[in-house]
Amino acid sequence: MISAVLEQTRAPVRRPADFAAYWTQVKAELAEVPVEWERLAGVGGETETHSVDWVRFSSLGDLVIYGWLAVPKVLPPGGCRGYLWLPGYSLGNPPPGPESLYPGTVTFGINLHGNLPDTPYKHPSLTGADYITAGIESPQTYIYRNIVGHCQRGLDVLAEMAEVDPARLIVGGMSQGGGLALVTAALVPSVRLCLSDMPWFCALELALSLLDRTKYRRLSPLRYPDARGLVADLAEAHPEHAAQIYETFHYFDPLSHAANILCSTQLSAGGRDPSCKPPTIYAVFNELMCEKEMLFLPSTGHEIVPAMREAHGKWVERV
Repeated sequence: MISAVLEQTRAPVRRPADFAAYWTQVKAELAEVPVEWERLAGVGGETETHSVDWVRFSSLGDLVIYGWLAVPKVLPPGGCRGYLWLPGYSLGNPPPGPESLYPGTVTFGINLHGNLPDTPYKHPSLTGADYITAGIESPQTYIYRNIVGHCQRGLDVLAEMAEVDPARLIVGGMSQGGGLALVTAALVPSVRLCLSDMPWFCALELALSLLDRTKYRRLSPLRYPDARGLVADLAEAHPEHAAQIYETFHYFDPLSHAANILCSTQLSAGGRDPSCKPPTIYAVFNELMCEKEMLFLPSTGHEIVPAMREAHGKWVERV
């Protein structure tokens, strides 16, 4: 059972004063990069229902980004939906699987760091490659500036695929991917549906208030269940830059973008999730002014479960 307190959770929206101008500039820079892509047929093998190609494309910062493209073996008349599936916090991206593949839908899973589509999907803390604070001293240098640009360009490329109806675009993902899906949906009005599972990055200050960093500092080696603890650590280590560090994050927090999401949006939250705690997700949910639905899973941790696919499938069929 969901408590009334959880359902009514709100958090202050700390949108920077130049928020709109900042994202207008990012879009303008992305528009200067031609939409160029190459599709490598059959390189990714196949699943039971989809054949898998690799795609590489040009993106923000003159970077080349790679992804896999899963195309239904049975194509519906009139074209397929296009589903941009965004990865969790990793240097790789998940392979095509049940959580991202639907009938009549072309799914595009992209790697956000310029690595090949088969780069191992591992949490950065396992390899010493956490990147959440990379360039956070300024919104112009923060790593997520390019990452969000790659998400937008991924939709451009997906819309150009011959099998895809560009009027039926979906964006989704789990954890970091869920947070990026919300931001991307806010920035790209042509998106018809957003599927955001246990989204990360939501409501930074609320998330930090729910994270007992003192407890985790006593553990060895240090491993926060929510890597946003590293943002707070950096701010504490450099108090002269603390205000700017938090300000930079607010350009990317889905809480700052929620009011701009126009498409139908479905979120999920796990009652036992230590990484993306339900109050942070409800805080964003309660800022949404679009058609919306929350899937609350009281006994679920930070994981993909069949109930997500079942819930999403009903919404996908509406697009």
